[in-house]
Amino acid sequence: MIEVKECPICGSQSFSEFLEIKDHSISKEVFKVIQCDSCGLRATSPRPNDEDLPRYYESEDYISHSDTNKGLINSLYQTVKSITLKKKEKLISSFGTAKKLLDVGCGTGDFILFCKSKGWDVSGLEPDQNARNRAIEKGLENTKDINELFSIAEKSYSIITMWHVMEHVSELNKYMEQLNKILVENGRLLIAVPNPDSPDAIKYKEYWAAFDVPRHLFHFSKENIKQLAEKHGFKLETTKPMIYDAFYVAMLSEKYKGGSFLNAGINGFLSNTKASSSTNHSSLIYILSKNVK
Repeated sequence: MIEVKECPICGSQSFSEFLEIKDHSISKEVFKVIQCDSCGLRATSPRPNDEDLPRYYESEDYISHSDTNKGLINSLYQTVKSITLKKKEKLISSFGTAKKLLDVGCGTGDFILFCKSKGWDVSGLEPDQNARNRAIEKGLENTKDINELFSIAEKSYSIITMWHVMEHVSELNKYMEQLNKILVENGRLLIAVPNPDSPDAIKYKEYWAAFDVPRHLFHFSKENIKQLAEKHGFKLETTKPMIYDAFYVAMLSEKYKGGSFLNAGINGFLSNTKASSSTNHSSLIYILSKNVK
């Protein structure tokens, strides 16, 4: 097991306990989440080492790796996914950059497959071999192991996306430094992560499904992402909500605490309503551009 002893954002070595959370979906083990006393970054600590961590992803219910539609929650997820793919492609097209896209943590490739159908030159990186194989079977031959990120030439991509990936990354600074190098000067980096300060996170506490320990190593506030971005030469342009995530997360959270789908629908709606005035939704997309000197 690995303990977080230094905050990767601010460098502080002072932490406080935040919550104890059960891995409801796979191992059923209990993990601690700690909070940096300086910048407030929350981290799963101690966590499995890099050799042991893959076994915490080994389940056909881990939807981003399996494409499963078994069960009501996963079936609804797959239905909504077809809507969100269109929204994501529309968003990246709005920047007017060259259509060269890298999706880091592409899973089974549905996002880049859709973008490819819209004329994008696409590449994907994915740590899970089974998910990579599924992407390749779909015709996405340019899908490689995520470690290939560090062999990509400078200024190779106009758009880089990380849809619910950064929270899985152990070496935040190493990744952010390389992402800056491979992005063109007028490009964009889009990072989507859960928001542990959202109304639904506060409602569900240790049952909040988006903590997803130990797979989620870090739990970022809005200020944390801004700090991390500026540390590595990015500017936070804007933040956009992922509206459907509040309902999906609420459904899983109700499942974990033995609640009902009716409560999930109500709490998802209430979370989005409360969050709308301050863009404090269950999950957020952070749009970053390079600070050109």
